[in-house]
Amino acid sequence: MDECNPVIHVINIHLDPGAFRSRLLRALENTGGPYRVLRNPAASRSGSPEKAGETICIGTPEAFFGQKMKVWSINGSLERFRAASMNNKEKRLEAAGLTASLNGRKELPGIGFYRRYAVSVFHLQALGATPLQPGGVALPTPGSAGQLDPESPLWKRLAKTAVRALYVFGLDLGEVVIRAGEEGKFSVETIHPEPVHGGMSSAEQVAGAVTRMLLELEQSSGVQPSRERLIGMDPEFLLFNGNTGKVVPASRYLDRRGIAGCDVLRYRGRRLFPLAELRPEPGNEPRELLRHLLRAFQAAQEAITDGGLLWQAGSMPQRGFPLGGHLHFSGVPLTSELLRTLDNYLAFPVALLEDTSSARRRPYYGFLGDFRLQTYGEHGYGFEYRTLPSFLISPLVTKGVVAMARLITEDYRGMTKYPLQEDRLFHAFYTGNKALLRQAWPQLADDLTAAPSYSRYEEYIAPFLDAVESGTSWDESADIRRSWRLQMNS
Repeated sequence: MDECNPVIHVINIHLDPGAFRSRLLRALENTGGPYRVLRNPAASRSGSPEKAGETICIGTPEAFFGQKMKVWSINGSLERFRAASMNNKEKRLEAAGLTASLNGRKELPGIGFYRRYAVSVFHLQALGATPLQPGGVALPTPGSAGQLDPESPLWKRLAKTAVRALYVFGLDLGEVVIRAGEEGKFSVETIHPEPVHGGMSSAEQVAGAVTRMLLELEQSSGVQPSRERLIGMDPEFLLFNGNTGKVVPASRYLDRRGIAGCDVLRYRGRRLFPLAELRPEPGNEPRELLRHLLRAFQAAQEAITDGGLLWQAGSMPQRGFPLGGHLHFSGVPLTSELLRTLDNYLAFPVALLEDTSSARRRPYYGFLGDFRLQTYGEHGYGFEYRTLPSFLISPLVTKGVVAMARLITEDYRGMTKYPLQEDRLFHAFYTGNKALLRQAWPQLADDLTAAPSYSRYEEYIAPFLDAVESGTSWDESADIRRSWRLQMNS
């Protein structure tokens, strides 16, 4: 990056007029940091009064004087959310695996005794949970009820549910009222595109999160980025005995740790370890990561002494055993924009290649926007993208997935189409309707091949795109050792 002409980051927050908007403006102006708030750029330049409902811009002063800018939109889908019917909102939430009864429209069996919490969210992070009075809408005095312990299991579940619920609608800022019932049953009760409860404290929390986001973006795009960009993976596979028709637990051969190990699966309340998982060292480039993957394959082959077992990958090669293909990123800041791009430009084409039974894995595994923040030791902070199935199905698929993931992290700001925000394609993803998804694929493929870094990864990506274009589906019953040219002893 040119040290004399740095990129300035600006956050545009789309808000309706109202009490929270006024409180947020006050909180932003009181942060005391190097950032400036511009209530309405167009109005400020023209001298006209500020129009209700337009964006609030936050950035360093240089951002408003002709410098090269990167503009990050918060709640850019606000109008789409406002226009959706209550019935459509409930259907989207339920398709994504969340129980919903918006504004008490329907009875939920088995809820019984419950508590209600208003969880505020900004940019994939839950900021606070305000307890509401049981069985009613009256609120406690702001601050009098306190906040939940952020380390408690209840808070973590509330936070995850609220972030997921807002993400379903493409929202980055808002509040989700969650009904927490008996036996851990949660239901989404109300969604607001801005915090309603919590008073000034909620506005101050959002203001603090805004400034932290700007700081992280500036650090990640500095002249000398503070962290090396690495990509990793931990895809799973299944050991299957074709003679008995049973899954053989990977824990019979593999330890829980190591580059080839076993992974947990909860089944009827029990913790089992039936899944094999490869955990290669991360790499700077796809080619390096794939070399590490081959070493992990070799370690697995040495440990799994029964050569007659089938090694199966994909979404769910055997009923009841969903497989994941998680990707890990460090040195790359997680933004909602990047997460949506991974969904639309990576999970989308993978869904077109999946076996026709792949929809059985969703939505409880592999829902859109599934991520987890991680700490990678000496490699610093990062995140795990968890939406994909196990892409170990073949070298062609694995190479394509890893290379496209790296391409997206480098060039995602030029990939601006999000067809999965449309209701029909959103539901098509969860139901496995490939015919409908395929209609929207060409526009995404064009963006990928036009990306500035595409030529660097074309060797791996082009065959993957050809496979998607061909309309073929992978075979989850096959033994992946054959395509990976691993030794297959009886």
